[in-house]
Amino acid sequence: MTVRANRAVQANAVTELFHYRRSLADHRAALAADTARLVVDELVAVAPGLSDDDLEDVFCLRYGAAMAKFDGGRLEDLVNPEDLAGALLSAIGERLHEAVDSGTDVDVLQRLLTVVADVVPLPLSELACDLVTEHVDAGAAGQVARGRTISGEVLWAHDAYGGRWAVVAPFAAVGGRDRWYLWDVDTCGYEVVTVYSGFHPSAESALAVWSGTVGHTAAEVTLTAVDDAETLGALLGGEVEEFRPGGESQEQYAEFLRSRRLGRAAREATRRVREGASVELTVQEAAEGFAQRLRQMGYHDRPAGDRSGEGPAGADDLAAELADSWFQRDHPRLYPLCSPHKVAATVLHLRDYYQDDFAAELVAVLPEWIRFLAEHTGMVAELTERCLAYASGELTFPGILDDRGRPNLMARVAE
Repeated sequence: MTVRANRAVQANAVTELFHYRRSLADHRAALAADTARLVVDELVAVAPGLSDDDLEDVFCLRYGAAMAKFDGGRLEDLVNPEDLAGALLSAIGERLHEAVDSGTDVDVLQRLLTVVADVVPLPLSELACDLVTEHVDAGAAGQVARGRTISGEVLWAHDAYGGRWAVVAPFAAVGGRDRWYLWDVDTCGYEVVTVYSGFHPSAESALAVWSGTVGHTAAEVTLTAVDDAETLGALLGGEVEEFRPGGESQEQYAEFLRSRRLGRAAREATRRVREGASVELTVQEAAEGFAQRLRQMGYHDRPAGDRSGEGPAGADDLAAELADSWFQRDHPRLYPLCSPHKVAATVLHLRDYYQDDFAAELVAVLPEWIRFLAEHTGMVAELTERCLAYASGELTFPGILDDRGRPNLMARVAE
């Protein structure tokens, strides 16, 4: 085959890929638009009998159900959460234009628009503000831009290991008592994720729901005022365009938008909070300290300049790779924390990411790594032993694998 023919084949392949992607995007956009129109019809029908708070809850439930159906279908039919939310706003805008043109009542649609606009996070909230300005008024748009009002202190708690967090904040209700929003945040996997969120009647009821799920390591905890804005930012850092791991349940999808919008409000309310006293550790500090520990145990460093890769790894190599593989390395307060869940997830990661021989070497020194971290954080012996039980990988931590045996980052497990 000539060079010219080769280039022609490559050009055709690129063209075909471009057309396929555009066709796929158009197909998914059409699915999102069709679904959005159905959801809007359902919401318009029930809105007259609901308060604004109840209408917001119903919207979130319908959104979650729609997203779950997309996730359960073919790959070609998988619609992005942001795209469905945008389609819902567009569908409401279309209905408002139709109502104005036909001279029919627009009150219900205007109310639905403001309710939905209060839920969607950035960047969709900017589109929502534009629609509210166009179809309601500038005052309502200003309220949407400001977001929901937090009516008291943002509180938090964590379990005995420090890897599972409850964050709760009170939000002013439209027609009654404040409602408390709970974020159940898991930091034991390779990303910080909110595995459950939702409104509750009180801070105490929210904490009871959280501790009942987390288990005995959260049985005696109490809520305190947030004293570290940076760590809260790490716990509630997601916006709609950011990290989405996949594997979300219908319940998690129902709060996908609202959790992020209210999380931003919680961060804004605590942005001036000074950092409280906490135990911190950076990746570099951990690698250096653990390498020294390994040398004391008899592990030797490779000779300078030896890049052969033959023979067992040296102390520096083992320490550096294990320190870099330990989750939450960007957050020094969360990084040194250890739990059975985090240990089990790390073993799965090591065996999946590294070649078998090197992974086995890393897993072999994992028990000493756990002891190293326990000494740094002051973790009690009983909790350390529970962590050590999962260091070999022989025990599978309950609930962290999906039905296909793959790690499920969004699993809400008992710690």
